[in-house]
Amino acid sequence: MTYGVWLGVSGYSIGMHIEGQIAGAEKLTAVFGYWPSFHDAEVVWIHLDRGEQMDGAGPTLEALVHTFEISRDADAIGQLALRHHVLVHLRFRRVVDLKLEDFNHQNALFGLEVTEVPDVQSAPNRFQVRLDSAYGMWASFRCRTVECVQVTPCTEDGFPMGDSSGPDDLDALDRLPST
Repeated sequence: MTYGVWLGVSGYSIGMHIEGQIAGAEKLTAVFGYWPSFHDAEVVWIHLDRGEQMDGAGPTLEALVHTFEISRDADAIGQLALRHHVLVHLRFRRVVDLKLEDFNHQNALFGLEVTEVPDVQSAPNRFQVRLDSAYGMWASFRCRTVECVQVTPCTEDGFPMGDSSGPDDLDALDRLPST
C-alpha cells in the first residue's frame, strides 16, 4: 500500500501516518508532537555498511539529520523562528537500489519521503525512501525497515547539547522522552 506520505513541507498532511511504520518514531514525535517535515533539515553524515548484521539486516544506511520546527512566530528580525533543534539518527536496513549524489559540506533537504511499496515481489524491501535536495546531496533507495534510533537535542548550529562546541540547554533535554 502506498501511503503517499510527503514529509517535505511544514504543515502538510502526513497522509496515513507512515510514522506508525517507523520503529522508534515516538522518540521524535515526543519532541514535536508530530512527525516533522524535514524541510530545510541538513544531513550531517551518512554511514553505509555492506556487511550482514547478526540479524541478517545488512546492507544498512544510517544518517544523522539536523532538523527543527519552523514556527509561525517571527523572531526579533522578522523571520520565522526555528525551535526544537535536534539531531535525528535514522537507520534503514536491507537497502537496495541506492542512488546517492552530491554529498558535500552542506546537505540541505527539501524533504524526506517514505512510502510503502505495494509490489508483492518487493515485499522484503517494503519502503521506498527519497531524500530530496534543496542543496547538496539527494538519495533514493528501497529498504526493509526504517528506524529512528536516537534523537539528541542540539544547538541551532547542529552541535549536540553539552558538546564543548556549543552552549548547554537543559530545557532541550526536558523535551525528550526518558529511556
